Amino acid sequence: MASLRAIKTKIRSVTKTHQVTKAMEAVSGVKMRKAQMAALAARPYALAAFRILSRVASSIDIARHPLVTKREVKRVLMVVITSDKGLAGSLNGAVTRRAVSTLASRGIARENVGIIAIGRKGEEFFSRRGYLLEDRITKMGDESTLLDFGGIVSTVSDLFTREEYDECVVVYTNFQSTFAQEPVVRTLLPLSLEGLGEMVKGIAPVRGKFAETGETTEKLTHSADYLFEPSPEEVFAKLIPRLLAIEVYHAFLESKASEHSARMVAMRNASDKASEVEFLLTREYNKARQGAITREMSEIIGGMETMK
Repeated sequence: MASLRAIKTKIRSVTKTHQVTKAMEAVSGVKMRKAQMAALAARPYALAAFRILSRVASSIDIARHPLVTKREVKRVLMVVITSDKGLAGSLNGAVTRRAVSTLASRGIARENVGIIAIGRKGEEFFSRRGYLLEDRITKMGDESTLLDFGGIVSTVSDLFTREEYDECVVVYTNFQSTFAQEPVVRTLLPLSLEGLGEMVKGIAPVRGKFAETGETTEKLTHSADYLFEPSPEEVFAKLIPRLLAIEVYHAFLESKASEHSARMVAMRNASDKASEVEFLLTREYNKARQGAITREMSEIIGGMETMK
């Protein structure tokens, strides 16, 4: 049996770990709610952009635009969004596995794949495995705004327009509820109304406080005649970069909410385990202490009997 001092040192260590995990759980919970609120606050803007795109699409032939043109997919550009830090359970591993499995299921070889990594975990994963990194952003804070994604959108648009890649997809973790996050793959380019509509509808979580949103995209694709100034073509050209930025930005917010939720759950489990270990160690300490007292009492009684 371990000494009393060793057991007491372990108890003190576990207690400090418990305090840290409880604090991290509380911080992650606050950050998760902020990320959800940020996504929902920008949802009306995404709905308005989707509405304008559907109206422009009914006025002109958007299929001729270089960012809408569909080609035979031989090379794929992936925007992979992960976290910069660990302690989030299997969150990052699920995203990278989904990215690799998607490429494998479509028969896309590694040499025909380009990666734009948002987050240090994803950058490390793909660089170690020899993938071509077109761009990397290893630090994107919770306070990031829509404007911060202009550079990524410009890179994606240029690579697709120059036909270096035939398709661009974004891989991220979709926040469904506090205990459920799902890695998803959505197509960025070529741009489509269907893909954008799925993104907008997916902003609201399945369950929880923020599940109810009110407005949907179901009735936003009706056809009608509108007068555009200066012209539908110019409106469409200005709208596309903003729509792409909205898609990447919301994917980032979903990933952030999922990251903080996964970390909160992981820290809660760690806190529960620390409490259990602390209880077991305390019981072991009490047993060892009682054994030491019993042994001392036996020695005292034995000494008194010897002196008689």
